[in-house]
Order: sequence, then C-alpha cells, then structure tokens
Amino acid sequence: MFYLIGDIHGHFKKLSHLVDKIKKYLTLDDSLVFLGDYIDRGYQSFEVIDYLVSLKDDYNTIILKGNHEDMFLNYLKGYDVSIFMYNGGHATIQSYEETIGSLKLPQAHKNFFNSLKLYYETEDFIAVHAGLRQGTSLQQQSEHDLLWIREEFYQKQYTWDKTVIFGHTATFNITALPIYEVYDDKKKNIIGIDTGAAYGGPLTCLRMPDRQIFQSY
Repeated sequence: MFYLIGDIHGHFKKLSHLVDKIKKYLTLDDSLVFLGDYIDRGYQSFEVIDYLVSLKDDYNTIILKGNHEDMFLNYLKGYDVSIFMYNGGHATIQSYEETIGSLKLPQAHKNFFNSLKLYYETEDFIAVHAGLRQGTSLQQQSEHDLLWIREEFYQKQYTWDKTVIFGHTATFNITALPIYEVYDDKKKNIIGIDTGAAYGGPLTCLRMPDRQIFQSY
C-alpha cells in the first residue's frame, strides 16, 4: 500500500495526529509518500522537518519537493526574498530561530532539502506536488510545472493514463468543495489531496490502491 499525504505547511500537530492514525495499518511493505509544502504559513516548520527526517528511520518514505521548499532554498541562496516572505516564509524563519536560535540548517535538514524528488511513479499512479502539463512526457516535464502548475493542469479536459495525485492547490479552490473534501475527478483521472491544512482544514492521507481516506480530524 501507498499512503500519500498532502500539504502540511508547518502544522506539526496535524501531521503527527494523521501519522498516528495510519501507523496501525502500516507494514514493512508499505510506503509513505509526501507531496511537498512542509513549511511556511504554520509556525512549526522546524518540527515538521525534524519529524519527517525521523520517519525515514522507521518507514519507507518518498518525499517530494513543493514550491515552498523551492522558494525556501532560493531564499537561503539570497534571491527571491520577497516572494518567499509573501508566501508565508516568515513563519518558517521564526520556527527555526525560536527552536535553534538561527536559520542555520542542521545537517540532517540540509540533507532532507537536498534529497527531495520532483515526482514519484508506480504502475498505477503518478504523485507530484502541483500537476503535469498535457502533451509532455513525464521525463520532460519542467521543474516549474511540477512545482507550480495549476489551472493548465486540473482544468484541462484530458484523461491521464495513470491516476495523477497532487497537492499544491487547495481542493476548495479547484471547485466548490467543503474544506475537508478530496478532489477526485474520475473522468480526468486526477485526485487533489490538499484539503487546506494551512487554512483551517485537515491534513489528508490517501491510501492507494484502495483509495481509503484518512484525515487529521
């Protein structure tokens, strides 16, 4: 089984509650797949990263890169500062400074950010942070699209051969869904699982292939 978890955005308590819920089902053959956006907006980004690092010791984890990790890495290099701050970066800075006294990343966190993958593919599905561009093979998708694409992915009247599971865009912004509902478009064969943890919604996990839903509340 694969347990895919959506955008966390610094909400450590939601993450720990959700993982506690699914731990009783996890076996050594299962995988946890995280879709990106672990930091910013919520005020426990350090704790989230630390927790994800620790999960690697106990479970098979696949950790994807989100656009917020991309912005953070750019910020640390000294550019796109205003974009990072506009998108909630101050919360991440505050989390690190309050926890360890500075924004100097521990080596384990450096390794974490440098090891993030852009997508994950199985026989049945493709997991990606933002989505895919129609007409482009998976291997030729641009990093920008994988991390940032929105309407040009989920509004296209196109059916993907494999189920595309994505985060990035809160489901209530895709269509008029309640804040806690997953976006499952069977015609297009896409599933959005960012149920707005950053905006008061739950953190969501989708189990594949049976499509069981778990949430942090």
